Amino acid sequence: MSQPIIWLSKEQLAKRKSEHSATVNVLDDGSFQFKSEQIVTPKGLSKTNKLISVVPREQETTVKLDSVKYLFQELKQMNLILTNACNLSCSYCYEQHNKDFGRFTADSLLSAYRFLVNSNTRQRKVFNFFGGEPLIHKDIILDFVRKNEAELQENARGDNNTVVGMVTNGLLLTEELVDEFLSHDFTYILISLDTDRAEVDHREIGQDKIDKLMDMIDYIPDGPKQEKRITIRCTLARENAPHFTEFADHLYVRGIRRMVVHPLVLDSSKGFIRWTDDEWDKLHKDILVVLSKYQDMQIHFSEGVGQKGEENCMIGSDMIAIDASGDFSGCYFFTNQKAAAGNGAILGNVFNDQIYIDRYKHFQREYAKMFEEEEQCQTCDYKNACYQCPAGNLDTGTRMFRPDDMCQKIVKLFIDLQEDIAKKQFKNKYDIICNSLTAEGENITFAKGLSYLMFYYHFNYHPKDLNLVHAHSYDIDDYRKLLALWKKMIQNEGDYTFTTENFSESILGLLTDEVVEVDDFYHFIVDRGNLVPSNNRKHKATNSYERGFYLTLLHLVILQVAHKTYEGTFSERLIDKANK
Repeated sequence: MSQPIIWLSKEQLAKRKSEHSATVNVLDDGSFQFKSEQIVTPKGLSKTNKLISVVPREQETTVKLDSVKYLFQELKQMNLILTNACNLSCSYCYEQHNKDFGRFTADSLLSAYRFLVNSNTRQRKVFNFFGGEPLIHKDIILDFVRKNEAELQENARGDNNTVVGMVTNGLLLTEELVDEFLSHDFTYILISLDTDRAEVDHREIGQDKIDKLMDMIDYIPDGPKQEKRITIRCTLARENAPHFTEFADHLYVRGIRRMVVHPLVLDSSKGFIRWTDDEWDKLHKDILVVLSKYQDMQIHFSEGVGQKGEENCMIGSDMIAIDASGDFSGCYFFTNQKAAAGNGAILGNVFNDQIYIDRYKHFQREYAKMFEEEEQCQTCDYKNACYQCPAGNLDTGTRMFRPDDMCQKIVKLFIDLQEDIAKKQFKNKYDIICNSLTAEGENITFAKGLSYLMFYYHFNYHPKDLNLVHAHSYDIDDYRKLLALWKKMIQNEGDYTFTTENFSESILGLLTDEVVEVDDFYHFIVDRGNLVPSNNRKHKATNSYERGFYLTLLHLVILQVAHKTYEGTFSERLIDKANK
């Protein structure tokens, strides 16, 4: 049944201050609002832009963005749905490709971008052009980058470090587009490509198009690839997973050094997919083979694994998806399907300065209920990590949050791969420290390393200007004084106020004659953070290289503690071995 429409009077319209306000409202139970405006496209053509956004129900609490800034403190990615249209029809996709809810303009794109930049002080945020297939509107993307180049550059190079990306199936990439988009050092491309063998490809694009896309990847200049600005995201199904190592080989020779791998366990056309143990074990082994074979290859596995009880994509904890009306949800599938799936998943409207706070609370309650009511969740061995895909769950069942036969296997593989990545990072960092010990000696090596870790600990970002950190490193006569000072700071013993600009000078002026050994400081850190069970710590570092071992462990703990979603990490077991 069509919903009745209420036309707003001129007086009512005059009261609306936002330039994004609606001109037509639809009532509560199927509530949408419409606004039509004339816009000029990047090609100079006049076009009627019909924006369709959700109207919150009368009983819902609506608040302003500034009053709930805490909701966006972990936000690191905004996906802009330029269009829901797509030039592919992947069998496993949950999206609808028939209806758009408006078109972004130069002004609305910039408004969304500035919201992301100012949402928090987190370093490394990504402003992502998304779809459907975003390159259907490649002119909008290039126009945004051209017009705002100075601002985008400044934010990418500054402490905020917000970059611009696009997520594309790659079929509409051209050499000219690649040349222009990647001519900036703040732009990144993620290409969705599951395999290079058409006979096992769920996307049915044909071998000719796959070969053309591989050639386009090969065309991308070496510089950007070396900087890991190109990522391949592959959905691994039971059919194409057996060929993963060969696929990775073919990508590596073309310069790809970064992959995101996601296992297909929920399929829009097939429902829930259960892998056999042999298939799953082979996938695990094959990923390890690639990681071992290519020391500079990064593989990120399964985006859906998050910290249990906290990272819930329905509340947009670290990622939101926004369409041209300003409506956003925690997942592009729900923003894309806001009409078909009901509008209850929309969390607010950035352009209208509205947050529908009751929905955040509702989704968090529903998520928590799963852990309380499901026997499989109650007995789950993975206490801190959980895999959920509410969009896939609803598409293949009736519940937004539910355990299944594959969720624990996904979490286990995620954890195992994180440990393998940690091993690589530990080895690389320890080699760097050992080389520095040989070249510069222990005091300078540790003074630099500890100063950097102290800076990150206090300001929570990696400084691009190392002079902020190391300006006075050579003036520190005993690096153990840094550890004593740092320990006091952590224990809140004294008033330590300084800025990024005077960090190095301030630290030098605060040093006293008190010293702390690096192994003792490491144990202090892990005890205070409750990272490792208490041990009988009989082992003491007796030489520079053993102390370098502990400095390496400090790097892993300080730089990765924010991403700790599981127990029994590699670094924890390393220190256990050192204590025995």
